[in-house]
Amino acid sequence: ALPIWCTSPVAPDLEGTWGVAEVSLVLSTDGGRLTYACGAGTIAGGWQVTASGSFTATGEHFFGGGPVPATGRTPHPAAYAGVVSSDRLTLTVVVDGDLTLGPFELRRGGPEVVERCL
Repeated sequence: ALPIWCTSPVAPDLEGTWGVAEVSLVLSTDGGRLTYACGAGTIAGGWQVTASGSFTATGEHFFGGGPVPATGRTPHPAAYAGVVSSDRLTLTVVVDGDLTLGPFELRRGGPEVVERCL
C-alpha cells in the first residue's frame, strides 16, 4: 500500500501592501497602517488569519479633516475583519464599536494612498 500524505491548510500570507484608490493597508507581523484619503488607522501586532483566509485584528482609527491638534488626533478603538482570496482582501473596519467603514476591496500590491484632507 502507498502512504497517503496529508497536508495541513496553510493560512494565506497577508504581509505587504494592499490598496485601491481610496484606501491602502501596509501589513507586517508587527502590525499595520491603514491610510484613507481623509483618515488613518493602525493595526496592532498579533493580528490573525485563518487557513480559510479570515482576517481579524484590533487597533486604532483616526478621523481626518481640519488641522491636526498639537497633541495629535484622538484615537478611536477599531476592529478590523476581512477575508483574503488570492490577491484580493475584503476589509471592514468597525470604529468605536458601532461605526462601520467599508467593506473595502483591496488588491495585493495596489497603490498606497496618501492622506490629503485638511
